[in-house]
Amino acid sequence: MKRALAIAILLAAIPANAGPGNAQEAVDLRSYAGRYPWDPVEGVPFFDNPAVKGAVTAAVADADIRQAVLAETGGGRAVSFPMVAVGDRLYMNAFDAASAGDTSWGLLISADGTDAAVCFSTFVEAGTKEEGGSGSSIRSSWYADGEVFLTGKFPCPANDEIEDAAQYRVLPALATARGALQHERCFGVLSTGSGMAGSSITGDGACFISADSEVQDLVTHGCGEGDICLVEAMVEVARDDGRNLIREVLSVNRVVEEPQAAGSYLQQVGGFFDGVYADGEDGCDMPAASANERVSIHLSRKAGPAIQLRDLYCAVTDATGDAPTPEGFQSTFQIRCGASPDEDAALRSGAAGSPDTIRLGASNTREISLQGTATLLRCPIRPSYTPQWWMSEPPSNVLLMDY
Repeated sequence: MKRALAIAILLAAIPANAGPGNAQEAVDLRSYAGRYPWDPVEGVPFFDNPAVKGAVTAAVADADIRQAVLAETGGGRAVSFPMVAVGDRLYMNAFDAASAGDTSWGLLISADGTDAAVCFSTFVEAGTKEEGGSGSSIRSSWYADGEVFLTGKFPCPANDEIEDAAQYRVLPALATARGALQHERCFGVLSTGSGMAGSSITGDGACFISADSEVQDLVTHGCGEGDICLVEAMVEVARDDGRNLIREVLSVNRVVEEPQAAGSYLQQVGGFFDGVYADGEDGCDMPAASANERVSIHLSRKAGPAIQLRDLYCAVTDATGDAPTPEGFQSTFQIRCGASPDEDAALRSGAAGSPDTIRLGASNTREISLQGTATLLRCPIRPSYTPQWWMSEPPSNVLLMDY
């Protein structure tokens, strides 16, 4: 499934008549892509288009935010960038120059102008009610239908961040707020079926799949009967029994429960540890995450086992520990760390870095422990936050979805 197709399908879940432009003439705002907000198309600048004004007004009730988006941006008083197409939508982002970028905003609007979501972010001082007194930082809020539907500790997305932000965070949250689809991580054992029975993933909550559907084909391509699977999906909650019905698949991971009998100790434990992980407290859906915000492990890699500990790349030179079993075990790895995979050969030869050790513990197929304390959560594999050295030779215990 191509990324563009996934975005288009997800956008289709948002009601086309949710905004104010139902009765107006048909427009295609994607013609503004690549232009600044004040550049005219057929003589009409973007924010002078009635469809844009109506959509922004319907999305956000706060007059100051509307003023920033419509007047400050449209009047050229804010720092703006060329707008970009995102599936069947258009995205505009800008910031207040006087704030040095601390105050920014964005507009994600459907091509026909009938629906919009507005982001506004600003710097919140320590001790304020919004911050809870825990320290100063950026806070952002997304608005639609006159209400906030998503908040976060990060600025409004830049142009190169909006595609992932829209697909994995903004539009799923908007669909959930409108009672349509919601984002879910379905984890457990896959039981396949046919006819009316369909299939199910049961474990940490249950997700169900319609029989003989495209969704079932996608899931079973990466996971088989009895496999432990982690499927990131958009689900519909059935009104009659509350079941999570998978409607769109975003990614599929197959978690290897039993290591191969043959192979070195590193290859065997790789069947348990290989993957990309996030801090358990943050979860896998941290927006716009990059490789240095994750822990990436590839112990069965033919080019040489390695672990990326956020901004450190570590060549693994040896490993000892318990025999790997699904019930849990501990392993200790000898490592040499540097700043980049470019140092791999020098690290393995001892010409760079210094020797160190790291301990990993496996307690179940979804979580591991780092140094005996920090809990790491296994995440679906997304190119946006998976390092290139890991992606160049993905391990056998995961499936990379081409979306």
